[in-house]
Amino acid sequence: MKQNASVLFTWEIGQGFGHVLPLIPMAREFKAQGHKVTFALRDVRSVGAMLQGEGFNVLQAPFHPDKFFPAEGPQPQSMADVLTIFGFTSHQHLSGMRAAWEGILQAVRPGLVIASYAPLSLLCARQHGIPTILMAMPFELPIDQHPSPAWRGGELTYSMDGDVINTVNCVFGEAQVSSVHQIFSADKTYVMSFPELDFFGPRLQVNYCGALFVNDVGPSPQWPQGETSTEAKIFTYLNTELPYLDQIRQAIHRSKLRYCVVLRDASPALMDTWRAPNVSITNQILRLSEALSQCDAVFNFGNLGLVYASLLAGKPMVFYVRNLEAMLTARQVTRLGAGLLPHPPTPENVIQALQAVIDQPQFAANARQFADRHSGYSPMASSKRIFDDALAMIR
Repeated sequence: MKQNASVLFTWEIGQGFGHVLPLIPMAREFKAQGHKVTFALRDVRSVGAMLQGEGFNVLQAPFHPDKFFPAEGPQPQSMADVLTIFGFTSHQHLSGMRAAWEGILQAVRPGLVIASYAPLSLLCARQHGIPTILMAMPFELPIDQHPSPAWRGGELTYSMDGDVINTVNCVFGEAQVSSVHQIFSADKTYVMSFPELDFFGPRLQVNYCGALFVNDVGPSPQWPQGETSTEAKIFTYLNTELPYLDQIRQAIHRSKLRYCVVLRDASPALMDTWRAPNVSITNQILRLSEALSQCDAVFNFGNLGLVYASLLAGKPMVFYVRNLEAMLTARQVTRLGAGLLPHPPTPENVIQALQAVIDQPQFAANARQFADRHSGYSPMASSKRIFDDALAMIR
């Protein structure tokens, strides 16, 4: 085994903390054993300072300018659509981003690349013979089928698979890939989910490693007193890009429940509008272990790490979603009977759903059944097993 090796964690597509936080336990293990750890992130604003505070190197990853699908507009039909948005059908754009990744690989000289929704970094690492590990949420790993099937079922109006494949082969050399699935190929692949929560599965020959989340970072949650101390407590995680957010705020203020709100990317002025006798609010990551142990239910926009952590804590959920991935996740939870997805998602329906999961015990019971089925599961133990596999790959 090569001592003092360099390990590169990469992230290219998507938003939020969930693409980085699951990787932190492995990064800590590598650092503890004397290896150099570098994170190349599409958004250094979200967690860059925190990672630097832990002693990791932080770089800006090459990425295509944000062109996410609008919540009220057409949604992607397949993974090829997502790759198209992020530059995989433009020879000029893909070549430029490849050149930037080449520069990072030359500077870091990793003995291992661990990718989280970072297909271009995987392609570049493979071409240099660098061992790779893919850590994927279910949505981020296309099924092994060509052309890519429609996520919502039915026939695609137009398949972008051929355009994506041709561009990749043109930039990286002929016959590199023959399917979109192969763009995500790695020496080892782990799906950070459970089979019953994989909306594309359960898939055969897929290594489900469970939910890898960090629940020991951030300050403790602060709960408003409310009119009485017996009012139910709702741990809430939203972001500022959700539609009709101010109407949701007003409905929460009228509610008799107590809310501890994490509003991602919120300005101080916006947070001031949210504060109320029944609402405490922050824009920072809170200590999840305490928040989930103290709350009665969870209200969120489909963040996968929080969804898994909530189920493992036996807490029912209500969803307010803006994109296809969150919608698919929410549907899996509702099929388990452990949550509600209000339709239409009006503020009034959201509050009614929150009251329902509090008043109707079957929601909490079904969430506890999931927790009981996976009672032996430990995110840290799962992360340690993957770390041991990763360590064996460093030569």
